[in-house]
Amino acid sequence: MSEERRLERTSTLGWLPGPWGYVLNRAAAPLVPFGLARRIALPWGDFAYATWKRPREAALHNYARVLDRSIEDPLVERAARRCFRHFALYIAEMLHVQGWDTRTVLARLKIEGEEHFEEAEALGKGIIFVSAHMGSAEVAAAVAVLRGYKITAVTERLQPRFLMDWAVACRAAMGIRLLPVGRTGISLLRALRRKEMVAFVIDAGVERGGGVPVTFFGGEAMFPDGPARLARLSGAPVIFAVAARLPGGRFRAHIEPPLLSERSLSPEEDAHCLTQRLGSAFERYVRRYPGQWYAFREMWPESGVRS
Repeated sequence: MSEERRLERTSTLGWLPGPWGYVLNRAAAPLVPFGLARRIALPWGDFAYATWKRPREAALHNYARVLDRSIEDPLVERAARRCFRHFALYIAEMLHVQGWDTRTVLARLKIEGEEHFEEAEALGKGIIFVSAHMGSAEVAAAVAVLRGYKITAVTERLQPRFLMDWAVACRAAMGIRLLPVGRTGISLLRALRRKEMVAFVIDAGVERGGGVPVTFFGGEAMFPDGPARLARLSGAPVIFAVAARLPGGRFRAHIEPPLLSERSLSPEEDAHCLTQRLGSAFERYVRRYPGQWYAFREMWPESGVRS
């Protein structure tokens, strides 16, 4: 069975618990008030920071670059630890947001730039939605779902397998279809022709390979060029958006103006130019919300950390 077919089958059949029952999934989440779930999550973030060695080292390297400091600087350690705590909050949100109704989402969410969705919709070619491992992807997706979009999201294959199945089920509960990174181009083009939305994350890291070099926090990082190349093939606009976490269990969604392919450029130049614009937008939000970027992947071929 192909990976794409297996993901579709998982989202149809629902989630079967993995080795740990994975936080009891949606059955347990409604039993724990959202505020309490957030408080419980924070110590788990500290535990993950202490025990999750490879992501911790990546976060330290990445935040050293972001802050332009040595990896031994206490501010770097503080930022890396904070990102693990925010990630724990994200897991709590992932379990809860799928059960929120429209009123609950709108009560907790402030949207900046919603008119940019309308600009993109007016083109009638679907929307390529780009975000990052930052803030609350669940809330960012909820903004699009509330507008009635059918969403197909490109995702990395998570290991172990039950974790992937759980993520697929959580997304399916929100009406989001997941496709694994790989040969998904035809499916994405078809979704855009149906005027749907396709979604990517921009911060895949150097391990995935491919992509184009982008200037990011003063260094050369490799960012995936799939969104840019799909924009050129389809004519669809690209929108970058993030949902940042605010105090008190509230969120602010930021939606950037739509970007279009520049057909006067060569395909390679066009891919680089559009991807650079996405990387620059992402950098602005990392600067604005330090600690909310889940910087668990090495982003620069060289760590960029001064000894």
